Amino acid sequence: MSIWTVPNILTFIRILATIPMFIITYNEKYYLIAFFIYIIVSLTDLLDGYIARKYNLVSDFGKFMDQIADKILINALLLVFLEMHKLPGWFVAIIITRDIFISGLRMFLANKNVVVAADRWGKLKTFSQTILIASLYLTPTLVFLENLNFILILLTTFFSVFSGYNYLSKNLVYLKGE
Repeated sequence: MSIWTVPNILTFIRILATIPMFIITYNEKYYLIAFFIYIIVSLTDLLDGYIARKYNLVSDFGKFMDQIADKILINALLLVFLEMHKLPGWFVAIIITRDIFISGLRMFLANKNVVVAADRWGKLKTFSQTILIASLYLTPTLVFLENLNFILILLTTFFSVFSGYNYLSKNLVYLKGE
């Protein structure tokens, strides 16, 4: 199967969209536009998975790159929000550290022919990150979201740490004897 399937193209679009999203996020007056672009780009994550399953286009490449595309987009935006003092450093450090660790685990296990696909907790982590970023974009317009953002930061931290622990514990069997 070629890597140039519709699901994989949607994944690449998500990666490429990071650049304009990163630039737009530096200016609050464009946050409403950025919000709508971000929602559309985030929906490609759901769409690529749906198409891959429905048309039997699921591939190891797609499973791996889908995760990388999410991390590129989300972590780039978290860094901009950190730089603009809209997120605390401890939060961004936890998210990025967890993502690098799990990506390293995935790469290590891929060398053992083990593909670590996203599970429910990883999807909850991505969903909570997506909701948090959407809320950050809407906060200048809907000021009441400021209080909600702190709760979203705590929830996202929980899902990130727990899903990282879950991936590690489920795959410890492959790390034995190393």
